[in-house]
Parts: sequence; C-alpha cells; structure tokens
Amino acid sequence: MHDDFGLHCLHAFSRVVPASCFAFYRVDPQLRAHDFQLLRMDARTHRDYLDHYRDFDPLQPALCRDERRAVVPLREAMARQARDSQRIYQGFLARHGIRDVVEVIAHDHQRPVVGISLLRTGKLSPFDAEELQRLDGLRGLLDLAVRQLPEASPESGALAAFTPREQEIALLLREGLCNKDLARQLDLGLATVKTHLIHLFRKTGARSRTELVRRLFP
Repeated sequence: MHDDFGLHCLHAFSRVVPASCFAFYRVDPQLRAHDFQLLRMDARTHRDYLDHYRDFDPLQPALCRDERRAVVPLREAMARQARDSQRIYQGFLARHGIRDVVEVIAHDHQRPVVGISLLRTGKLSPFDAEELQRLDGLRGLLDLAVRQLPEASPESGALAAFTPREQEIALLLREGLCNKDLARQLDLGLATVKTHLIHLFRKTGARSRTELVRRLFP
C-alpha cells in the first residue's frame, strides 16, 4: 500500500512541475527520512547522498518541520545554514550537477510524515514562484492523503531483512531493470549483480524476478 502511494505521489508531482528526478520518503519520529522511492534518480547519486551528505542537507526533515512553510526551495534553506555545512553541501550539488532542489513536506497533526524532493539538473532553470505555488496546492492534497496512511517504522516491511545493497537491487527490480541496467546504475559488475540476485531469491524463496517483486512489494 505504502509503495503504491509513494509511486502515485511521484508521478502526480512529475506531471504538475517538471524536474529531472524525484524522491519520495517517509519521516520517522526522530525526523529522519527513510523508505526512499526514486523516480529517474541515479542510484549512485542517492547512495552518495545517504553515505556522505544527508547530515549537511539544509532540506532534511528536521530542518523543514514548520507546517506553515511546507514547500521549501533550496536557496531559502541554504540561507539559514551554517557556512561550513553550506560549503560541504554545495560540493555535493556541484559533483552531481544539481542546479536546484525544492522540498515538499506533508504533515499530520503538525508532525512531518512524508516528503517529496524535486531536483533539477543540466539546463533546467531553478524553480520559479509560480511553480512553488503549484507545489503548495499539491502539498495541501498530500496532507489530506497521508492522514489515511498506517504508521510504519524504518525497520518494518519485507526489505528490512536484506542488506542495503540487496534493498537497492530489489527497488530497482521493481522498476523493471535488467541485469545490465542494474550493473550500470549501481556501478557493479554483472557477476556481482547475479550474486546479489541469488541471495534475494534464496532469502525469499522466489523462483523468478516477477515472483520476487510480487513477494517484496505486494
């Protein structure tokens, strides 16, 4: 249910405001993002963010908790950021060619519950005021929708039993990627991808990729 919800949100936002890539996530009680779902985002960029830069992100949920400001552009968030953290995060943006980011945070009883990141790279211009206004309209609908979602914890769900790499592969399998695409996205050799797939089949008892996806994402 949650996986379908996240994907529906990503596709809805992508139709209203264009961006290079998107990420949907839930927010835990400690105001940390988890259960990411990606749309058109390079897995290496996301992994680099999680491994090295998320604590320097001025748009992380703990810094965007104000319900009155639920659509937050990067420039506004960075203006409030300490100079050292700002410099580190700018390095991440430059490294991956990210020109602009806007964060949309949905709240339930004044607590952030889910978020959507919209990123622009390449020749796309920064988000303008009209686009931010459209995102705010969608955010109001998102607030209503998340209040119907069941509570979940980062440890819950079928993926919790797998290693981080196995989780990445499972999520990409759900998007229909073949072994060559998996290897390219994750910067792995084909033999390594096949080894991870064998582990996933063994742990789930699945006999095919279709069955594996169906068991992990019912």
